[in-house]
Amino acid sequence: MTRIAVIGLSDSLLALAVSLKDAGAEVVGFDTHTPQYVPITVSSSIEDAVTSSDIVLVHSTPHLAHSTAEKIAPVLKAGAIYADFTTATPELKQRIAQTVPEEAHADAAIVDELGVEASGAAALRLVSELTALSFPAYFISDKAGDVALRQLLRNLLAKSLTGALTDTLWAAESVGMQDFACQEIQRQFDGMTAARAQELIDDAAHNFKRHQIEMQDVVEILSQSGYESTMIAPIQFTHGRIMHGKKIPHAQPPTKKS
Repeated sequence: MTRIAVIGLSDSLLALAVSLKDAGAEVVGFDTHTPQYVPITVSSSIEDAVTSSDIVLVHSTPHLAHSTAEKIAPVLKAGAIYADFTTATPELKQRIAQTVPEEAHADAAIVDELGVEASGAAALRLVSELTALSFPAYFISDKAGDVALRQLLRNLLAKSLTGALTDTLWAAESVGMQDFACQEIQRQFDGMTAARAQELIDDAAHNFKRHQIEMQDVVEILSQSGYESTMIAPIQFTHGRIMHGKKIPHAQPPTKKS
C-alpha cells in the first residue's frame, strides 16, 4: 500500500488527501495548526508523518517553503517523492528542488476541473502514482518551476478578470446601473467560449483605435458621476502598447472580405 504524507492541511490539499485515501492509499497528515475536523490520521510531528512515506505532499506559505523542505529532506525515505504544492515563484521552486534529495522533487499544483499538474525531476513518478490511484494528473516538464509559472499566469488572468468585474460594478453603481451591470456580466459569461475568447483577442489586436475612442466616452461619463476607475488607466496603457506595435500572441490576422 502506498503511504502518503500530507504536510500543510490546506482545503485543496486535504481534499486531494481524502480522494487518495478513498482510492486505497494510507494517508497521514501534519499541520502546525490542525483544522477542527480532519478526515485523515494526523501525526504528532512532521518527522512521524514523513518517515516511511512514499510520497510527501507539501503546502506551505512562500516564506516558509524553503525551511519546510530543509526540515523534511533529512527524513525522506530513499526514493520518496517530495511534491511541493506551495504557490511560489519558479526561482523558489528551484531552490527547494536543490534542497531535497536529487530526483525527489516535483513542482505541483491542483488545477480546478483538471487535476494535478507536475514538473521537475520526480514529476513523471508523481503523475504515475496519482493516476494509479485514479486521480487525474498531468506531466508538464522535467523542470522545477514550470508548473509554478503556469499557476502565476493563471492567477494573473483570474485577478485581472476579478479587477475588471469589480471596477465595472463600482462604475455602474456610480450611475445607478449596478443591477444592469450584474445581469450583463452574467450574460457575457454565460456565452463565453474558447472561440469567443479568440474573437476578443483578435478584436483587441486589430481594432485598438476604435477601443480608444470608446474608452474616451467611458472616461467622460465616469468623470460626470465622480467615480475614479481602477481599470481605465491600465486599459489605456494596453491600447497604447498595441498602437506602438506590441503584438498579441495568438492573435489571428483579419479575415479578408471577398
